[in-house]
Amino acid sequence: MKQLNGSYLSIGAGENQIPLIRAAKARGLKVIAVDTNPMAPGLNECDIKILESTHEYRKILHAMSKVPLPYKLLGVGSRSYGKAVYTVSYLAEKLKLRGNPRESTNLFLDKEKFKQTISRYGIPVPSSIQSQNNSKTKDKKLDLKFPIIAKPKDGSGKKGISVLETEIEFKKFTKSKSNDNFLLETFTPGDEVTVLGFVINKRFYIVSLTDKITTGKPNFIEVAHIAPSAHLSMAGELKMICQSIVTASKLKAGPFVAEFKITKNNECILIEATPEVGGEFLADQLLPAHYGYDYFKDLLSVTIGEKTRPQFLKQSKKGINFSSIIFRIASTKQKKMTDQEPFFPNPFETIFFTKQLIPNGTSIEPLEGNHRRTFVMGLSTKQAISANDWYKSILERMDT
Repeated sequence: MKQLNGSYLSIGAGENQIPLIRAAKARGLKVIAVDTNPMAPGLNECDIKILESTHEYRKILHAMSKVPLPYKLLGVGSRSYGKAVYTVSYLAEKLKLRGNPRESTNLFLDKEKFKQTISRYGIPVPSSIQSQNNSKTKDKKLDLKFPIIAKPKDGSGKKGISVLETEIEFKKFTKSKSNDNFLLETFTPGDEVTVLGFVINKRFYIVSLTDKITTGKPNFIEVAHIAPSAHLSMAGELKMICQSIVTASKLKAGPFVAEFKITKNNECILIEATPEVGGEFLADQLLPAHYGYDYFKDLLSVTIGEKTRPQFLKQSKKGINFSSIIFRIASTKQKKMTDQEPFFPNPFETIFFTKQLIPNGTSIEPLEGNHRRTFVMGLSTKQAISANDWYKSILERMDT
């Protein structure tokens, strides 16, 4: 790798940010890290520390004006989500670095406005349902198809999602004062897939396509991600849809993640998209373990404006058939976090990653959605087996 002479601004210094910090350090860059937590683990690996919230973009800019920079600032990036991503856009604009326009990032923070914008470009999305509080629909009988999904317009992590199964539930929900904060959509059946990629000079490059497994109704908690996807043949169409999203939202440069439902008629329905790295341990654990791919090396190159052309990952490491990120979820009876039961791989399997997500003794009762997941494991197999049969065998062993 060519060594660089310059510095890099990391928005965040938590555990998830460390792969990006290390990618910058590996290229010889001095790293300036921003985090409100003085004990953030990534701060120990950085050269300059700014103790500030990653959401306070104006304060960060002010702090940067006081930072002695003997090395040219080459880029800014983040592994975080939501408002921290807006901070990256703001700072990239003010410091004249590579990044997305603030207007584009803001669009993704408003799910309703985002959906309206991309729908004008013919991008397939779930049908929206108007609330009965809307003046246009008060006196009109709605043709409702249940179930209906109600999700927060600014939510994340599957938190706050409701499933309305009957007209009674729908009327009760839409009469509540908080109804305006939710997006109502028809439920789309089908297989779920996750697309990871990059936007470079307004062009989308697909990196990976993986299958996602959830608990289904009512919480849709993500319990597994499997590589490679059973829908690799759809990669070309998914890439074109993602390019349409990039064009509609006027993204310019940075990471990109999207989730789709693929129906039985092979129609690709966009569920969610955002200019972020994404979570679920895909970029930092699954892709390196299955494909030997260093996602964060390319992310650094994209955010500092280096010429790079990421390729779609098709070839796994030698002998590996499937790899997966698997989560355990707390049962409804479990009140507090306790030690996890060990998992024993078979002779064809390799555990490449484990992490307890909730500290022992923590109350689990108030947690919702993905936050109820207690433990995560990365597992690869060389066994000649279907992905579905392999996943079933993992679940059987986790339950014993």
